Amino acid sequence: MRYKAWWFLALLLIPLQGEAQTRVGLTSTGGSRLLVSRAELEETMEWHQILLDSDPSDRSLRQQARDAIEYIRTRLEEGDFRPGDQIALWVQGHPEFPDTLIVEHGPSVLLPNAGMVSLHGVLRSELQDHLAEEIGRYLRDPVVRVWPTIRITVEGTVGRPGFYTFPASLPLGDAIMHAGGPGGTANMKKITVRRGPDVILDGDTVLQSIADGRSFDQLGLRPGDEIHVPARAQVMQYVLRWGVPIVSILLLGIRLY
Repeated sequence: MRYKAWWFLALLLIPLQGEAQTRVGLTSTGGSRLLVSRAELEETMEWHQILLDSDPSDRSLRQQARDAIEYIRTRLEEGDFRPGDQIALWVQGHPEFPDTLIVEHGPSVLLPNAGMVSLHGVLRSELQDHLAEEIGRYLRDPVVRVWPTIRITVEGTVGRPGFYTFPASLPLGDAIMHAGGPGGTANMKKITVRRGPDVILDGDTVLQSIADGRSFDQLGLRPGDEIHVPARAQVMQYVLRWGVPIVSILLLGIRLY
């Protein structure tokens, strides 16, 4: 696959994620961190439930709490994986294992000797231990490394806009560079991250996140989110397209008059 090499390099260069966050950090993303632990999700859901039970007068705040609770409950019950997701895999000394697993219906993945292994209810943060345990049924003390990925769209003024599958720990700025980098007319101050019709990150927040090297996981991005890099307004282009014809018409009108 296109990104096999740098997925493997990411193991050596990107520090392990999953350190405990403060309560403020957790609630700021609604428990949506990609590599968050089960205990952290449960704590965040409890915090939102307390907020909801306190009966805040702000309807918007209440709805946000409800949405966060529903989202977290779904993750805890169903897990993080859906058919079509990709998982980079490395098992030391065993080349018979594929370096990329494709999640199938169930959800589940096919492993040599182990057959179909269910991922129902498994979080991204639990994936490595889960697969190591399954592989350990057939291999003695296997050394296993996995990189759960998410599918993101990078669009707008970049070298190669399109759909990309990236590790959850990849920094936001690196995703833009993997898509060919910003074009010469890109407006870096107006980059947005969208989730459906909603803008979830924009402006200075995006620039600071890129400068700080913040990852998809840290920013709470989800599969299907879009990174949009707009172009700067081309004033001269509009002048040539509309200004010249309008001036010509006005001059012609003056002459006819």
